[in-house]
Amino acid sequence: MATASGYKAMRYVPTALFHMTMNQKQSTAITESIGVVLAGGKSSRMGRDKATLELAGVPLLHRARNVLFAAGCSRVLLSGSPRPNWSDEAVPDLAPESGPVGGIISALQSASTTATEPLVLLFIPVDTPLLSPDLLQDLIHEAYEKDGCAIADTPLPLALRTTANVLEQCDATLQELIKGESVSVRCFLNPLTLVHIPQSDAIKPLLINVNTPNEWESLNRELENCT
Repeated sequence: MATASGYKAMRYVPTALFHMTMNQKQSTAITESIGVVLAGGKSSRMGRDKATLELAGVPLLHRARNVLFAAGCSRVLLSGSPRPNWSDEAVPDLAPESGPVGGIISALQSASTTATEPLVLLFIPVDTPLLSPDLLQDLIHEAYEKDGCAIADTPLPLALRTTANVLEQCDATLQELIKGESVSVRCFLNPLTLVHIPQSDAIKPLLINVNTPNEWESLNRELENCT
């Protein structure tokens, strides 16, 4: 299992676009990417709203917002109920209490209603505070190759384009959720064509998430030992 100590010991080296020439990169220039913080969960195992937990004095919700802007997102949306001191747009779930897949679908449909061309939406969980801008930039750039981009063996973080294929899957999955069926993010992604970035030893520590008070305390201790 990856630990936070790897956060300092090994740096992630961006790998996006290795297989593209400079001319190809220019021809697939990114017009806009939108960041989405997934924060619609109940935080029942934590016992308090994880979005308000502070790491190095910064609430996790605002850490997520900051890393999305650092990755190049032009704006950031909050998936879930509005929080105090959140000045950006909040997107309510079209299928409440359906987990992260409900937030993903809601944000994709909201963004696509005013878009004149496919966008990239970059989704990150609020409880994954070690994500780096470099890794998220790779997800954005590689998403332009297919329907989107994910990291191997984990559904989040995730970059998806508002292609016809993705939006059709949104419509189909939303109908399932409205009927009360349970749909995981992995099941939602199965019909889509994604680029997968290998989960290297440098990436694993960046994917650490916190769900319980013990995990939160452990993360803070490890980061203190790294400083």
